[in-house]
Amino acid sequence: MMRKNDSKPRIAVMGMGTFDAGPLGIPVMIDLFTRLSTDFDIVFYSFLAIDKSTVPNSITVKQPIAWKLPGRIKYFLVGLRCVWDHLMNPFSLYFAVSIYPTALCATILERLFNTPAVIQLISTEGGAEPNVMLGNMTIPWLKKMTLSVCARAHTVVVVGDYQNKFAKTNLTTHRDIVVLPLRINTALFPFRARKLSYPVQFIQVGFYGPIKDQDTMFAAFAKVAERIDCHLTVVGHGFDCSKVHQMMNDLKIVDKVTFTGYVRNDVLRTYLDKAHILLHSAVFETGCAVVQEAMASGVAVCGTRVGILHDIGDGYASTFQPSDPDEMATTILELVNDPIKYSGMIRAASQWIRTYDAEWSHRNYLAFLKELIAIET
Repeated sequence: MMRKNDSKPRIAVMGMGTFDAGPLGIPVMIDLFTRLSTDFDIVFYSFLAIDKSTVPNSITVKQPIAWKLPGRIKYFLVGLRCVWDHLMNPFSLYFAVSIYPTALCATILERLFNTPAVIQLISTEGGAEPNVMLGNMTIPWLKKMTLSVCARAHTVVVVGDYQNKFAKTNLTTHRDIVVLPLRINTALFPFRARKLSYPVQFIQVGFYGPIKDQDTMFAAFAKVAERIDCHLTVVGHGFDCSKVHQMMNDLKIVDKVTFTGYVRNDVLRTYLDKAHILLHSAVFETGCAVVQEAMASGVAVCGTRVGILHDIGDGYASTFQPSDPDEMATTILELVNDPIKYSGMIRAASQWIRTYDAEWSHRNYLAFLKELIAIET
């Protein structure tokens, strides 16, 4: 319950660096809760240390002490701080991003104080493609914890229908799973009209890993590079390894690929402005902010039918099945060779994401949270 003299309901948000400006941060979540801070008093409990100077002033940040202590002890102390804060000025809601230790803490507090806990699943917490041995369900202790906290939590939230399908298949919660998409702030990625020209500029954004399946993308790009004059810019960390270096040599594309390393989200626009087509080869996705950012910017998307590209259907991107470099290469070349389709696609996609943008997402979350708090008070 909130106090009588409080002007706004208080929400405790728990995350693993979720509001950080670096690689740990989730820009769409930062944008969402910055908007929500107009209607709610937001206190962010980061279970990892962050640079809180980068978090908007409208959000209060609590994080681990600087002492050198085991991670679990620091997690416990952050949770204890949340308990103390609740006793001093009760929260109306606990909002945990992901599972451990955040959702575990939120569901414990839910039982202690009879205050609802919302569990926001961002990625593979609720399930993933069987071919990719990543995610909570592949680690026995984490699978057990995921099933437990999702069954106990007041509400589980996912960001799209594709993710919801996996969550319903894997989780044992008897409560409804709420689908609330997370969207980007399109004002940060203004549309720039462009026409295909040579060399065709491709871009890929994301950390290197099996779930993103860039090995398939590199193989497909090599096939494309044999047919047309093109270049690929790869934005993200993890590519500076012997496996990738060897792959570039084996595929004979060393001089056609540029690796930038990690770049901040506010710098990404400069790379998108120079690109014609975004390549996205992931085998599992959810909301996928980079696809949204490309669509807003006027960059055509060639990606796998997972996550948001599965949910929105055809007309906004050229899609193909995961893990098939031949189909990926064919899809890319078909788009390059059809300038009318290319032009129509980028305008349709930009219009769509500007209709269903961060403000649209904010309105949905705001209505959901207000209704939930009203029911509980």
